[in-house]
Amino acid sequence: MTKKSAVAIGTFDGMHKGHRLLINKTLSSAKKNNLRSVIVVLEKPIKKVRGLLTTYEEKIEEIKFLGADKIFVIGVPSEILSCDPEEFFDEFLHKMLNVSEIVCGIDFAFGKDRKGNIEWLKKKAKEKNIKMDIVKPLKNTSKKISSSYIRTLIEKGDVKNAASLLGRNYSFIGIPFKEKGEGKKLRFPTVNLRLNSDKLLPRGVYISLISQGERIYPSLTNIGIRSTFDRGNKIVPETYILDFKGEWKKLQTKVMLLKKMRNEEKFASAAALKVQISKDVSAALRFFKYHKIK
Repeated sequence: MTKKSAVAIGTFDGMHKGHRLLINKTLSSAKKNNLRSVIVVLEKPIKKVRGLLTTYEEKIEEIKFLGADKIFVIGVPSEILSCDPEEFFDEFLHKMLNVSEIVCGIDFAFGKDRKGNIEWLKKKAKEKNIKMDIVKPLKNTSKKISSSYIRTLIEKGDVKNAASLLGRNYSFIGIPFKEKGEGKKLRFPTVNLRLNSDKLLPRGVYISLISQGERIYPSLTNIGIRSTFDRGNKIVPETYILDFKGEWKKLQTKVMLLKKMRNEEKFASAAALKVQISKDVSAALRFFKYHKIK
């Protein structure tokens, strides 16, 4: 028989501080009680959102880093999500995972039409002699930390406050690709990244960090449609690496947003854009003079 498990279930979009608390409680309880730690994660939110804070790959990587014994991914949509709460509990949690303890947030619900709410779950767990650990939501001052609130901050470009709720800088990961090289013609060559189309990208110009492997560089990132050059409506992140010489490799690259500088603008000419980029670069260099890369 499968070893008894301490189980946490959630979408975990963003893997913010509240998610980490819940998962760490599961891992801690599993270790203390000689249980297997199992994190059941939904592939993506059930309800359509305006953009993902973490893609599936980013989310799984974060959970792996925390050290769970087993990660069980539920596809969206899937049969397991459409079954009634009784079947979900008995067949999946009880029989398949051999659950001994369930760790969840206060607003957790599962099964068809989310009928398996906290009150239902507490009653069912008591019948099966399964321990329930209900984790209250973390708060930042008076505001509950939630994926939806963080999403709103990111959309506004408030990456600094979003970082305080995430526990890290908001970031995205992609593979570099070359286009027509407008930045290079302006003497500000950029690293353009091809990303998962579901990733939430806040438009504007940001002070940022860019990394490939262990190396981290100060940078300046524009996220937008490059309106000065009339390149359509596709949002593309372009990162200029400060004081970097050489060719950036076409390998997985991560960009972390530190601070929004300004909104995206359409300039009358490439020359006017170049003047503004020079000002942005000077401002970014001043920022990094007083904010060292850790």
